[in-house]
Amino acid sequence: MTDLNSNTNPAPAADEAPRRGASAQYTVSTGAGAEAAMRQAMDPANQSLGEALRLSYRVLQVAILALVVVFLFSGFQTVQEGQTGVKTFFGRIVGAPGDEQVAPGLQPFWPYPVGEIVLLPQKDAVELNGEFWPRFKQGMTTVDQAAASTTPEDPIRPGLDGSLITADGDLAHVRIAAEYTVEDAVRTLDQFQPESLREVVRHALARGMVLTAAQFTLQELLENRDGPEQALRQRAQSTLDSMKSGVKLGTVTIPEKIAPLAIRNTFSRVQEARENSKLALEKAQQEANGTLVGMAGADYAQILDLVQRYETELTRGDLTAADAVMQELGTRLEGGTNVGQTSAIIARAQAYRASVRATLGKEVGRLNGLAPSFRENPQQLVRKLWLDAVRQVLSSPTAEMLAAPNAGGPVRINLESSNEVMQARRQNEVQRRKIEAMGTNSVNFQLGSRQITIDEPGRRLDRSAQKGFGRD
Repeated sequence: MTDLNSNTNPAPAADEAPRRGASAQYTVSTGAGAEAAMRQAMDPANQSLGEALRLSYRVLQVAILALVVVFLFSGFQTVQEGQTGVKTFFGRIVGAPGDEQVAPGLQPFWPYPVGEIVLLPQKDAVELNGEFWPRFKQGMTTVDQAAASTTPEDPIRPGLDGSLITADGDLAHVRIAAEYTVEDAVRTLDQFQPESLREVVRHALARGMVLTAAQFTLQELLENRDGPEQALRQRAQSTLDSMKSGVKLGTVTIPEKIAPLAIRNTFSRVQEARENSKLALEKAQQEANGTLVGMAGADYAQILDLVQRYETELTRGDLTAADAVMQELGTRLEGGTNVGQTSAIIARAQAYRASVRATLGKEVGRLNGLAPSFRENPQQLVRKLWLDAVRQVLSSPTAEMLAAPNAGGPVRINLESSNEVMQARRQNEVQRRKIEAMGTNSVNFQLGSRQITIDEPGRRLDRSAQKGFGRD
């Protein structure tokens, strides 16, 4: 047996601190049965080590199994309401044809990177606030402030100020707001990444707005509310459809649209003047309609159509057709249907015509009775008529007769009418003035002899008054 003491180490160097004394002593003995004793002594340690290794292996197996389970369940994903998407297996969209889109709820699937559920909002909204809008000067927050501080010498800066070119070559500024829906997520995700879809819609709207502005003038773009918005939606949707985006545009509005800031105030005054002119035109139209209804009744359009047809026939030189239209127009105006003040005018004219016919008929009968006597002895008939006229004049209550002597020389006569005669004269004067006043209020038509025809239209004039009997 050999004893090895731990204090057999070399002595420390002179400059080193002395070491602490040994506290343990190891003895190795060799001989028969030493190896078996060593093995017997090591068996508990080996058993403990083996048990520790087996336990660690079991723990490792459980951990690996747990990781596998967690990995498998990591593919489960909840699809929220308002979301849509597809399942991909190694990047390829899977699912039954026509049923590739996932529904809201818990969706089990292979975990990433083997499989993935790609989601995106089913409905979303975008706004284009800077693409076609000017950049205001520092401190300016509203359009009115920016317009007040901008002069015609301030140019529009490409790259900084957004603008559109209209159909008449002017510039305009707009802002756009739109909503869209993903109707076919398969087509959408087959063409685009989810994070790029909003930019695709924005670019489609921007392209559609450029094309729409080129279709309208500046005034139409600013004043027409629905037309530009509908055209913008159609053009943007056409662009999205051409890309097979699977996106459907909903509401598309242009909430703000203005003329260039430098001319906005002037353009506002022009628009105000146009609005005033529209109001004046509407007022004039209402007055014209009121006048037409008052003169020709509610169906004045039919009367105007007959007048237009009459003038057309005269212009063509077809007098027969013009007479037929005039006859139809006369039947319409003289019928029982009320045609406004025209009915009253025609009624007075018919009454006047009846009066004239009665008076002239009486005179015609009298002349027809005197005609044979005039043929036999004209002088006697004239003398008789003269005497009848004198007798009629002298029989008037206002006539006064005076007798003067036949003696020669000057004669001075002082006349003074009786009260009865003066009263009769005043009454006759009042009656005459009443008749004149009534004649002033009535409508008198003075026609020349060449313009008077029997049982057919008389006066013929076209709109320019260059043709017809009235210009003969």
